[in-house]
Amino acid sequence: MGDASNIIVGTAGKAYAAEVGATFPLGPELAWGAGWVDMGYITPDGLEEALAEERTTLDAWGEDAPVVDLAKKRTQTFKLTFRETTARLLSLYYQVQMSKMTSTPAVTGPPAKKQFISFGSGSVTDTVEIALGLDVIYGGKFHRIGIARSGVSDRGARQHSAEESSNFELTFTALAAPGGGQAVQHMITDVALPEEEEG
Repeated sequence: MGDASNIIVGTAGKAYAAEVGATFPLGPELAWGAGWVDMGYITPDGLEEALAEERTTLDAWGEDAPVVDLAKKRTQTFKLTFRETTARLLSLYYQVQMSKMTSTPAVTGPPAKKQFISFGSGSVTDTVEIALGLDVIYGGKFHRIGIARSGVSDRGARQHSAEESSNFELTFTALAAPGGGQAVQHMITDVALPEEEEG
C-alpha cells in the first residue's frame, strides 16, 4: 500500500556557496555555518538533478550475455536558475574570479556617480570552483545536498528584456572532492531504512 506522506514536492529551496573545503552541517535541519553564503532567489523551476553513468561490459567466451558490467564514470549535475545579480553569480556565469573584479565606489558629486563593478572576460584556465549546498523543502521534510567541489559546466543564455528578469541559468557538475571524500552527500528527513520500517 502506498503512503502519500512519502511524496516529496519541492515547494521551496535555497542554494548556498562557500570556498572549496568548507564544512557542511551534520544534519539536514541544522543552520549553515560560517563561510556559507545564500545565493539568492531561484526561479520557480527549482532544482533539476541529473545522474549519468558511462558503463563498459566484459564478455566471456561461450556466454550469451556480458559477465561483468562496470561503471567507468559517474557524472552528477545540478541545474538552477538564479534571479538576482550578485558578484558571485557574475563570477560563476562569466568564469572570472571575484578577486579579478574591480568595484568603483559611489561618488556623492557633483556630479554624483553610482558604484559599479567591472571585469573582463574570464580565461578558460581561470576555473571558478565552489562548494555548493542545496536545500529542497516540502512542508516539514528536508532534502539537503552537499557538493564538496563543483564547477559550472553549462550556462543558459541571459535575456535582457522588459518581459523577464536577467536570470543566471547555471548547471553545476560535481567534481572529485578534496582529500578523496564524498563528492556528493544527501541527507533526507523522514525516510526510514527497511529494518526501521519493520521494527
